[in-house]
Amino acid sequence: MKRRMVLFLASGAVAVTALLVTPLLLRRLDFFRVRQVELLGVRYLSPDAVLEALALQPDQNLFDDLKAMEERALRVAGVTSSRVVRRLPGTLRLVVTERMPMAFAPGPQGFVTLDARARPLPYDPTENGLDLPVVAHPDTQLVAVLGAVRFANPDLYHQVGWVDFDRGGGIGLTVGDRRILLPNLPSSDLLDAVQAVRQHLAAGQREYDELDARFDGWIIVRRSGA
Repeated sequence: MKRRMVLFLASGAVAVTALLVTPLLLRRLDFFRVRQVELLGVRYLSPDAVLEALALQPDQNLFDDLKAMEERALRVAGVTSSRVVRRLPGTLRLVVTERMPMAFAPGPQGFVTLDARARPLPYDPTENGLDLPVVAHPDTQLVAVLGAVRFANPDLYHQVGWVDFDRGGGIGLTVGDRRILLPNLPSSDLLDAVQAVRQHLAAGQREYDELDARFDGWIIVRRSGA
């Protein structure tokens, strides 16, 4: 019985040693040198910027530390998660999740892309074809209202061109040549009601310039000169 236990422990020790030694040996083999990197989930970021952040060396091996690569990818502004997967014999696959772009804001050198918290993102609209509403300035409340609209009615969100604070209070959305006035925290029910009014007016081909939904239980339809 004791002899069996000794043999079992010995074989277990050999297995553990093999697991520890094998990656070290594999890293020395040119057969497992990284020849290709696949990027998944990179939609808004520059692929070159992501690859540069990985800091891969000319002799990078497939069995080098993946955790270090994942941590470097996480340092790229706009990346919220990263995972590196080995694909034998020489391919690394990097899977990332990007922060969702919500709006543009005017900046000193053109439009700046903002996320749902009005934080700047390194997304170049000229490269990735982003088409987003423009907020007057990077303000969390303006972007939060856009987020509510996007959740309740994506079609309306994509029609919004400009968002700013209204002089009379609340927040104004410019949709084409019309304006929608909303409270600072519009509910989904209110946004559904606004959409219902818009559809009703469109079905009846009734002209209007502004919908004012800032008053509880009311949506006021205005025309110029009215």
